[in-house]
Amino acid sequence: MNFLDAVLSLFRSDTEDFYYVKIERNEKCYCNSGKKYKSCHYPKHYQSSKRAVRKISESTGEETFQVLSVKKIRKNHELFKPSVIQS
Repeated sequence: MNFLDAVLSLFRSDTEDFYYVKIERNEKCYCNSGKKYKSCHYPKHYQSSKRAVRKISESTGEETFQVLSVKKIRKNHELFKPSVIQS
Protein backbone atom coordinates (compact mmCIF):
# COMPACT_ATOMS: atom_id res chain seq x y z
CA MET A 1 0.00 0.00 0.00
CA ASN A 2 1.46 3.33 -0.96
CA PHE A 3 1.13 6.61 0.89
CA LEU A 4 -1.77 7.91 -1.20
CA ASP A 5 -3.80 4.74 -0.63
CA ALA A 6 -3.14 5.03 3.10
CA VAL A 7 -4.38 8.62 3.17
CA LEU A 8 -7.44 7.81 1.08
CA SER A 9 -8.31 4.87 3.32
CA LEU A 10 -8.63 7.32 6.22
CA PHE A 11 -11.41 9.15 4.37
CA ARG A 12 -13.26 6.04 3.30
CA SER A 13 -15.78 4.93 5.82
CA ASP A 14 -16.33 1.30 6.65
CA THR A 15 -20.04 2.03 6.42
CA GLU A 16 -20.10 2.28 2.62
CA ASP A 17 -23.33 0.39 2.35
CA PHE A 18 -23.60 -0.25 -1.35
CA TYR A 19 -22.38 -2.74 -3.88
CA TYR A 20 -22.38 -3.06 -7.64
CA VAL A 21 -23.85 -5.73 -9.91
CA LYS A 22 -22.90 -5.85 -13.58
CA ILE A 23 -25.77 -5.77 -16.03
CA GLU A 24 -25.48 -8.93 -18.10
CA ARG A 25 -25.81 -8.84 -21.88
CA ASN A 26 -29.12 -10.75 -21.95
CA GLU A 27 -30.86 -8.63 -19.31
CA LYS A 28 -33.29 -5.90 -20.28
CA CYS A 29 -31.56 -2.60 -20.93
CA TYR A 30 -31.48 -0.08 -18.10
CA CYS A 31 -33.02 2.61 -20.36
CA ASN A 32 -36.40 0.79 -20.35
CA SER A 33 -36.47 0.51 -24.14
CA GLY A 34 -37.69 -3.07 -23.88
CA LYS A 35 -34.62 -4.34 -25.73
CA LYS A 36 -31.91 -6.54 -24.32
CA TYR A 37 -28.78 -4.70 -23.18
CA LYS A 38 -26.71 -6.44 -25.88
CA SER A 39 -28.98 -4.99 -28.60
CA CYS A 40 -29.36 -1.52 -27.12
CA HIS A 41 -26.49 0.23 -25.30
CA TYR A 42 -23.92 -2.58 -25.01
CA PRO A 43 -22.29 -2.06 -28.45
CA LYS A 44 -21.65 1.63 -27.73
CA HIS A 45 -20.34 0.86 -24.23
CA TYR A 46 -18.14 -1.95 -25.54
CA GLN A 47 -16.46 0.36 -28.05
CA SER A 48 -15.65 2.90 -25.35
CA SER A 49 -14.54 0.25 -22.78
CA LYS A 50 -17.46 0.90 -20.45
CA ARG A 51 -20.15 -1.25 -18.89
CA ALA A 52 -23.49 -0.57 -17.25
CA VAL A 53 -23.81 -1.55 -13.60
CA ARG A 54 -26.46 -1.44 -10.92
CA LYS A 55 -25.47 0.35 -7.72
CA ILE A 56 -27.52 -1.16 -4.90
CA SER A 57 -27.81 0.25 -1.39
CA GLU A 58 -27.57 -2.51 1.21
CA SER A 59 -29.60 -0.55 3.75
CA THR A 60 -32.52 0.55 1.55
CA GLY A 61 -32.26 -1.74 -1.48
CA GLU A 62 -32.49 1.30 -3.75
CA GLU A 63 -31.05 0.69 -7.23
CA THR A 64 -29.41 3.25 -9.46
CA PHE A 65 -27.73 2.65 -12.78
CA GLN A 66 -24.27 3.86 -13.68
CA VAL A 67 -21.94 3.44 -16.62
CA LEU A 68 -18.40 2.76 -15.41
CA SER A 69 -15.16 2.26 -17.26
CA VAL A 70 -13.76 -1.26 -17.34
CA LYS A 71 -10.65 0.12 -15.64
CA LYS A 72 -12.71 1.42 -12.69
CA ILE A 73 -14.61 -1.88 -12.47
CA ARG A 74 -11.35 -3.80 -12.23
CA LYS A 75 -9.93 -1.37 -9.68
CA ASN A 76 -13.01 -1.67 -7.43
CA HIS A 77 -13.69 -5.36 -7.99
CA GLU A 78 -14.26 -5.94 -4.26
CA LEU A 79 -17.45 -3.83 -4.46
CA PHE A 80 -19.02 -6.16 -7.04
CA LYS A 81 -21.29 -9.08 -6.29
CA PRO A 82 -22.39 -11.81 -8.69
CA SER A 83 -25.35 -10.99 -10.90
CA VAL A 84 -28.69 -12.59 -10.18
CA ILE A 85 -30.91 -12.18 -13.22
CA GLN A 86 -34.27 -10.84 -12.15
CA SER A 87 -37.41 -11.78 -14.00
